[in-house]
Amino acid sequence: MFGYIIAQIVSMNKTLIFFLLLFSLNSGHFLLFGSEEKNLFEKRIDSLEMIAQDSDLPDTVRVDALLRLTWDLKSNNPGRALEFGKRALQKAESLEDDSKIAGALSRIGVVYWQLGNFNMALDFHLEANSIYQRLGDNIGIARSLTNIGLIFLDQGHYEKALEYFFDAYPLYEEKDNLQGLAPVLNNIGLVYQYQRDYELAQTFHLRSLEIKNTLSDEKSRSFSLNNLGAVSKNTGDFESALDYFSQALNIRQSIGDKREIANTLRNIGNLFLVQNALEPALENLNEALDLYYEVDDQSGIARTYNYLGKARMQAGEMEEADELFHKSLEISANIGITRMIAENYQCIAALMAENENFKKAYEYQARHYELRDSIYSEESRRRIVEMQIMHDRERKESEMELVRVSRQRDAYSIEKQRILKNFLLVGVILVLILLFLLYSRYLFVNKANKLLEKQKEEITQSNKKLLKLNKNLIEQKQKVEDLNQKLNQANQKLINSEKHLIETNLTKDKFFSIISHDLRNPFASIVSFSRILKRDINNLDKDDLQELALELDKSVFKINNLLENLLHWSRAQTGKINYRPEYLPLKEIIQDNVNLFVNSSREKEIEIQDKIEDDIIVWADKNMTSTVLRNLISNALKYTEPGGKIKLTSSSKNGKAYISVIDNGVGISPENVKKLFRLDSLHSTYGTRDEKGSGLGLLLCKEFVEKQGGNISLESKKGKGSVFTFSLPFEEEAAEN
Repeated sequence: MFGYIIAQIVSMNKTLIFFLLLFSLNSGHFLLFGSEEKNLFEKRIDSLEMIAQDSDLPDTVRVDALLRLTWDLKSNNPGRALEFGKRALQKAESLEDDSKIAGALSRIGVVYWQLGNFNMALDFHLEANSIYQRLGDNIGIARSLTNIGLIFLDQGHYEKALEYFFDAYPLYEEKDNLQGLAPVLNNIGLVYQYQRDYELAQTFHLRSLEIKNTLSDEKSRSFSLNNLGAVSKNTGDFESALDYFSQALNIRQSIGDKREIANTLRNIGNLFLVQNALEPALENLNEALDLYYEVDDQSGIARTYNYLGKARMQAGEMEEADELFHKSLEISANIGITRMIAENYQCIAALMAENENFKKAYEYQARHYELRDSIYSEESRRRIVEMQIMHDRERKESEMELVRVSRQRDAYSIEKQRILKNFLLVGVILVLILLFLLYSRYLFVNKANKLLEKQKEEITQSNKKLLKLNKNLIEQKQKVEDLNQKLNQANQKLINSEKHLIETNLTKDKFFSIISHDLRNPFASIVSFSRILKRDINNLDKDDLQELALELDKSVFKINNLLENLLHWSRAQTGKINYRPEYLPLKEIIQDNVNLFVNSSREKEIEIQDKIEDDIIVWADKNMTSTVLRNLISNALKYTEPGGKIKLTSSSKNGKAYISVIDNGVGISPENVKKLFRLDSLHSTYGTRDEKGSGLGLLLCKEFVEKQGGNISLESKKGKGSVFTFSLPFEEEAAEN
C-alpha cells in the first residue's frame, strides 16, 4: 500500500513538473534536453514531444504540447506539423473540448495554407470559425477571419480579403488585443500593396510596425519590415528596400524560420533583378528556392521559378527562361494562384515575342487578359461556392452533433463506472489512514530516541563551530593586515601620480613659453611693418610696397602655420579631433600637398621630386595625413639651402606603406635628434633663411601618424641632410592592430 501511495505522489509531482515545463516553453524559457550540440529550437521541439508522448500526464497538457508543436514546425517542417496538428485534433475531440478543437482546426488550416492547399485550408478555417462563433470567443473569431482573408489574398480576391480583414479588426480592437491588431494592419497593407496603392500600403505597414515595436515581437517585426521593403522597391526607392529586406532577413535568420528566410531572399533577388544585377539576383533566388523545397512551400516555389525565368530572360537564355516560366505556371495552376498564373502567361507572351513567335505570343497574352478579367468576374461564382461550403459546414455540424450525443451517452456509462471506482478507492484510503496512524505511533517513539542522539550530536557540532570561528578570526586578522598593505601601496601610487602631474604641468609651461616666444617675433614684424606703412605709405614706391607686402605675408604665414599646428595638437590632446579613415590614393594626396609649396620652393630655388608609386592605396584620415605631409615638406624647405633638392619616395613592407621626405639640407645633430617628437624637450630652431621653427609640427606629426596605426622615424647627419619616414596601413585591420 505504501508503495502505491509513493507512486501516486511521484505521478502528481511529475504532472506538476511538466505543467511548469509547458509554461516555460510557451513563455520562451525552456529546459534543455539531449546533447549540447542541438540548437535551442531543436531542444524546444524535443521537450514538447516528451510532453506529448507521456501517457502519465493529463490529456489537456498533451494537447497543448501538440498544438505548440504544430505551430513551431509549420515553417520549417510542415509535414511533421500537419501530423502533430491532426493528433491534437483527435485528442481534443476525445476530450470534447471545443476550444482546443477549434485551436487544432485553425493550426491545421495555417499549415495547409503554407503548403499551397488553399481549399483544405479554407475548409479547416471555416470549421474553426463556426466553433468560435458558437463559443462566443471573439478573439478566436477574429483569428479565423484573418486566416480566411489571407487565403483569398493569395488567390487574388482582394475585395473579399479586405472584407474579412476589416471584419476581424474591430474584434481585436474591442479587446485591445495588440498581438492581433498588428498582423491585421499588416495584411490590409498587403492588399493595397498588391493593388498598387503603395502610399496606403505603406501607411498600414508602418502602423503595424509601430505596434510590433511596442510588443518587442521580433518575428512579427520581420513581416512588416519585409513588406515595407516590397513597397519601397515598387516605388523605386531601392536603397530603402534593400535596408528593410536586410533587417527582416537578419531577424528571420536569428529565429531560424526557413519559410520566411526564403520569402525575404526571394524579395532581395527580385530587387536585384529589377536593377539588372543578375549575379546577386540569381544567387538569392536559388537559395530561396532550395529553402522552399525544404519546407514544401508550393506557392513560394511557383513565385521563385517565375523570378528565375525573368532573370534568365534578361540574360538572353531564352530556353531556360521558357522552362522556368512553364514550371511556375504548372505549380500555380495546381494550387490555384490566379494572380501567378496570369503573371506567367504575360511573361511567356513576352518571351515568345522576343523569339519572334508572334502567334504564340498573342495566344498567351490573350490568356493573360482573359484570366485577369476573370479575377473580377470570379466574385459572383465565389459567393456561390461559399454558400455551398457553408451548407456543407452546417451538414457536417449536424453530423458532429449526433456524434456528440452518442459520446455523451457513452460518457454517462463511463461516469457510473468512475463513481464505483471512487467508492472502492475511498475504502482503500480509509484502510490506509488506519495503517498510517499505527505507523505514526511507531515513528513517534522512534523519534524520541533519535532526538536524544541528535542533542548529543549538536553539542559535538557546537564545539566544532567554536574551533572554526576561532580560525575565522585569525583569517580576518590576516585580511585586515593585507588590506592595510594595499592601502599603503595605493597611497604610494597617489604620491607618484601627484609627482608626475607636477612634472607634466612644468613641461606644458615650458611648451607654452616656447609657443609665446615663437609668436612674439612674427607679431613684432607685423606691428613694425604696419607702422612703416602707416607712417611712410605716401613716400614708398611700388617696389618698396611689394617688398613690405612679401615680408608681411611671410610673417602672417608663419603665425598661421604655428597656430594651425597648435590647434591640431590641442584638439588631439583633448580627444576632440575627428578621426575618419578611408581608402586614399597616396599619389593624389602627395601631389595636393606638393602643390601647396610650389611658390616657396621656387623662391628658394629648391627642386621637389615626387617619386611616389602611382598605385598605392592606404587606409588613413585625409586631413591628418595632409597635416603630416605639409609639416614634413615645410621643414625640409625650411632647413634646405637654396639650390638644394627634396625627394619624396615610397615603399611597401609588412602590410604598410612607408613614405620618406628626403632633403640635403643642414641636418640635425645627434643630441638634437633625441629631443625631437618629445613635448618635454621642445625647442626652437632657425632655417637657412632664419625661418623660425618650434618643433610643434613634428610633435603633431607623431601624434597623427600613431593615431592612424603607423610610426614615424628620422635619420639625419649634421651638414648632410635628413630623412623623415612615416608609415600608413594598407587595410583597416592593420590600423586596428
